[in-house]
Amino acid sequence: MKINEFLKDKGCLSEYDPNTMSYEKALMLLEQFLTVTKKTTHLPIEEAQGCFLAEDIRSPVNVPNYNNSAMDGYVFRHKFIKPKNNKFKIDGKILAGHPLKTKNSSISCLQIMTGGMIPRTFDTVIPQELVQINHGIVEFDFKPKVGANIRKIGEDIKKNQVAIKQGVCLNACNIGLLASLGITKVKVFQCIRIGFFSTGDEVVQLGSKIKAGQVYDSNRFLIKAFIKKMYACLVDYGNLSDDKILLENQLKKASRECDLIITTGGVSVGEADYMKEILTKIGQVLFWKMAIKPGRPMAFGKVNKAFYFGLPGNPVSAAVTFLQFVKPSIRFMMGSAKFEKLPYVQLKINAEVQRKKGRKEFVRGIIQRQGKSCSVIPLLQQGSGMLKSMSDANCFIVFDADQDLIRKNSYVNILPFDGII
Repeated sequence: MKINEFLKDKGCLSEYDPNTMSYEKALMLLEQFLTVTKKTTHLPIEEAQGCFLAEDIRSPVNVPNYNNSAMDGYVFRHKFIKPKNNKFKIDGKILAGHPLKTKNSSISCLQIMTGGMIPRTFDTVIPQELVQINHGIVEFDFKPKVGANIRKIGEDIKKNQVAIKQGVCLNACNIGLLASLGITKVKVFQCIRIGFFSTGDEVVQLGSKIKAGQVYDSNRFLIKAFIKKMYACLVDYGNLSDDKILLENQLKKASRECDLIITTGGVSVGEADYMKEILTKIGQVLFWKMAIKPGRPMAFGKVNKAFYFGLPGNPVSAAVTFLQFVKPSIRFMMGSAKFEKLPYVQLKINAEVQRKKGRKEFVRGIIQRQGKSCSVIPLLQQGSGMLKSMSDANCFIVFDADQDLIRKNSYVNILPFDGII
């Protein structure tokens, strides 16, 4: 269903209310209405990090493609090993990349290095630290399991097995795996084009002298930094003043040039906050107020073929709404296998918190190590315009809408910044 069809038939979501959209309902609607890019390209694997696979990768080879030693040690024929008093003559050495070409007697063994190819009829490796060497003879008093310390052919990946599934965002480990399969190029979804501009007559550019009643354009640099980390194609339209005609024309231009438009400011209820009004005129608005703190004024909709996120003007609110809603949306549009919200971990909170019910809240906090365990403590300054506390923090503490009293040493959900910022 398209957004405009949904807005005409709200019966498909009986509790739909654009003025009080819950966190969970907003994510559900985003997953329902956002579309994945269909444009693909082939890239060398060294250029593909951060891109999403457009097809399954099947292994063209077995990994490993030969039986090899997992340890530095000695390789034996298991059937000749006794429970006690084992003595085997060392009859050669096998290095990785240098298979043995000579035949050996049944009472001999071979020194072998990690990665060395296991000779035919040999089937067991004993690490060097578990044996004694006396004048070229290996001695030990136990019988290991057959196949011990050997990496079997195809043990990691079998030929034609799916090694990496479509929709995976390629990271360094994926790139290494592709290289181990001998794959040099992969088919990936093309990066989407994201148009971004900040709004506000009070906003001045860096390098200008600031006056009373003005603020530097921190939002533009904050959101641009988030987007650049996601390997998307960013089109920066700068900062626009609070002028209806100017904002409308910019939205129309961005909708022709981009897949997604992001703005900051202008989505609240002030006299100069025009974005919702303009979006209603030239596009569709699905929701515009969130039951979260900070970040209540956030709009989502569509202008022509481009999806639109209108983020709050306060920088912390802009950061919270970007991370919680825009980031998973960008990943989904760029080809992620599923719409994924950020995962929580749980830690004990090192303070008692009293709060009002009604909105899901993202509190800036600091994860602290105490001996062998960790706990989290909320920062005192939590204003939506206090970007320093966001810089000082290393996590969000997430309180559900129905929580009012959070007792000290109880477990709470947190989102560590490492990995998401």
